[in-house]
Amino acid sequence: MRRAAISLCLLMLLPLVSASPDATVDVTVERRLSNFDLGINGGEVSPNGSSVLIFGHDGYAHLISAQSADDESFDVRLENETTNHLNAVSWHPGGKSALLVGDNGTVLRFNSTNFALGEAEGSSVLEGHDINAIHFTAGSSVAYLGTDNGQIWKYYADNFIMIDSLSSSRITDIDCMKNENICVAVTLNDGIAIIDQADKVTWLDNSRYHTWIGVGCEDPTMQSCTGFASGKKTAPILIDVLDSSKSVLGDVIVLGQLDGDIVADNSATDSSTLLALAPLGMVRWNQYTEEAFLMFSNDNATDEDVLFGGDRFAMAWENSENSGFLVTGQGRIISFEPTSEDLGGEFPEFLAFLLVICVFGVFFGMIYWNSPPLQRMYANLFSRSKKS
Repeated sequence: MRRAAISLCLLMLLPLVSASPDATVDVTVERRLSNFDLGINGGEVSPNGSSVLIFGHDGYAHLISAQSADDESFDVRLENETTNHLNAVSWHPGGKSALLVGDNGTVLRFNSTNFALGEAEGSSVLEGHDINAIHFTAGSSVAYLGTDNGQIWKYYADNFIMIDSLSSSRITDIDCMKNENICVAVTLNDGIAIIDQADKVTWLDNSRYHTWIGVGCEDPTMQSCTGFASGKKTAPILIDVLDSSKSVLGDVIVLGQLDGDIVADNSATDSSTLLALAPLGMVRWNQYTEEAFLMFSNDNATDEDVLFGGDRFAMAWENSENSGFLVTGQGRIISFEPTSEDLGGEFPEFLAFLLVICVFGVFFGMIYWNSPPLQRMYANLFSRSKKS
């Protein structure tokens, strides 16, 4: 009996020592953009933080409000200019236009003043290439594009020029430093490339042993970016801005406590990145502190809506820390905000109460089972109450 009582208390307290990381945000399904699967692949917030340009299968493109994504009155459905799938977008630093890229050399220019969407001049040279990544440099009108067969192209003034073809695997993502016209491209099988201001491409030899999914250059004060790889891996990419050939890959960190795997990344506030997990979940990574915090897990998503839990990540953004929106592949708009139950690092009341009961229960139970006089006293009291 004594062993049973002790075991019961230990089982009740077990979640305190074996629990996985707690969610830091509450998620709410706000609406759907359509009653069928839109096949959304991603999106990007405009430089002024007011709009989000999302894209997907069959040339789908749609503009929604960054601050009020739950309100469909701000939506602008853009006309389809292609039947090819769109795979990536990048806003010009000035915020007046954006380039969307996709399969079979598709490059579309979006004009934010009149919402026009049309084929970019000079893009015919890319016909036959599936383009998977694009990003404008911070201080110019230069953009770099990456294809599924590993080629890196430069765009400037309606001209597209291939600058590197050493890789044979997909360019999965490109990002550029905030205060330097230096960019980083990551691939599935051929490692990481640094693109300097003179369009010189340097491949990092020690980066070829990982399957790179994304890259983020979020902190403008740091001369580095962060690479994200399959296997829940992150690693700093230390960039020599004077001689990019001296850039190196730092130590790899494995985010072992998380369920699922990293499948995508988006920019967040405060030098941070939102990492998408599959099955659907999200993590907040800070480039400066190199710390990761679970925002919500697939269990949290399923608790909100079982169909949401079975959906896939398309893109997400923050309007402030831990507050923003997520768009799913099927077209769900999800809001997230800091958890309503803020424990402030204190021990939850109900767990403290449970601990007190267990401790005192075991203590007095052990005294009772080792004290024949107490047992006889209890037996006498119990027999008298029955006779009464």
